[in-house]
Amino acid sequence: MKLLLFEGCLRNRKALCRELALPDGADEAAVIDAGYRRWGAALPDRLYGAFAFAFHDPESGAFFCARDPVGQQPFFYCVTEKREFLFGCDINDLASDPRYRRALDPQALQYYMQMGYPAGARTLWRGIRKLMPGQCLTFRDGECRITTYYRPAYRPDSAPTEEEWAEEIDALLSRVIDEDRENVDFSTACSFLSGGLDSSYLLALTGVPRAVGVGFRGEAASETPQAAETARMLGAAFSEVDVSPEGFLDAVPRLVRRTGLPLADASAVAFTVGCERAARYGAACFSGEGADEFFAGYRIYSQADRLGHTGGPWHYGCAGVMTDEDAARLLMQEAPFPSAPLVRPLYEETEGCEHLSRLLRIDCALWLEGDILFGAHCSARAAGLKLLLPYADRRVFELSARIPSALKWKDGVDKYILRRAAEKRLPAETAYRPKAGFPVPVREWLRRDPFRRRAEETLFSPLSARFFDQALLRRYWTQFQAGNGIIWQIPYAAYVFLTWAREYGI
Repeated sequence: MKLLLFEGCLRNRKALCRELALPDGADEAAVIDAGYRRWGAALPDRLYGAFAFAFHDPESGAFFCARDPVGQQPFFYCVTEKREFLFGCDINDLASDPRYRRALDPQALQYYMQMGYPAGARTLWRGIRKLMPGQCLTFRDGECRITTYYRPAYRPDSAPTEEEWAEEIDALLSRVIDEDRENVDFSTACSFLSGGLDSSYLLALTGVPRAVGVGFRGEAASETPQAAETARMLGAAFSEVDVSPEGFLDAVPRLVRRTGLPLADASAVAFTVGCERAARYGAACFSGEGADEFFAGYRIYSQADRLGHTGGPWHYGCAGVMTDEDAARLLMQEAPFPSAPLVRPLYEETEGCEHLSRLLRIDCALWLEGDILFGAHCSARAAGLKLLLPYADRRVFELSARIPSALKWKDGVDKYILRRAAEKRLPAETAYRPKAGFPVPVREWLRRDPFRRRAEETLFSPLSARFFDQALLRRYWTQFQAGNGIIWQIPYAAYVFLTWAREYGI
């Protein structure tokens, strides 16, 4: 078998080098190649970090591909009309391949309008699929076979005390970061910093010399004053990236070109600008993705007893925009595509688990993979930045999955046990600072010119009329402009999709 593709960052590269009798400085592709020769299809389960790879057997024509268990590294594939196998880590490579016949997937578009991101294995390109986290793919004789080598499991252990859990979290994160230290020059690395728990704890653990904060000057939502104070306390230089409404609008097309798919997550646009600035300071940057989904960092998790059972109402994730029926009406579909298949298997596989664990499983499988990690990866990759995500390590998930729900959300405090661990490195006022959620003030900007004017030019254009019921879209827009802030995501999701459609000539 010949290694055709590897992308990612292996935390246990040096340990694998020793096990495989490779030179200590062997690169990751050499480790993957030697590892497959030793362990074959069992290789992915031995890797820690972000990865996607593909092998090809020239004699049989077969391919073997795999993706990391959490979904840090994307992997796309399709089978052409002539039964050719196309694959890659950048969907743009597949969508632009002359062997692929471009077409929009209406079901994926409806899912996007419902969720705000490409949820599940479908993409908005018909026939192009994502290999999901923890999966392997074998292509032989024109057919794909998908297998799962890693399935997350929640097995809470009530024996350890809070202090013992806090010590174990701190020790594991320290070990994960020490592995990063073996592969990255920390003296030139930086870390994103919002001033909240996750990024503050990371900066304290890594000790990198510079922190980068993304802010919105003049807006009440900006967290950069708290971030600057945390950086000063930890002895790191602080660089602020100011995102204006005009800068935000200009960055939306850059984001959709980098992701190759629409992503109606305003924080992803701001993160794109942040990556561009962070790349000036070094080749690597730490970020806190994964902590909220592993340790229960969102307010909706307080409703776990209502949402975390098979009888419903079902939890579809933290980024919901609209219902099946409303999305179908807006898209002028005769009937909606049922979205229950996205979440039903996740509820079924967590039958008997704590209610909070069921919600966390859904958000890890759908939102963390399809929105948070995907947008972060594409933005960093385009900026030439190696993004390091210690919280999103498989071992950190496995530790979090052993911690009882009562210690993740306790007395109204989100990520309680992670905060207890962070107290070992941070003052209590920082460790217990309420979550702000990187609040990009898009809903305010959408009501002001030039953002409002430019949004209207796109939302009510001839291109828009091909996809959306213009009267219904106008009704949503008018209600939002009149003060209904809840529905702001509907016109914003439509705006991002139309930006993507224009960029790709749909």
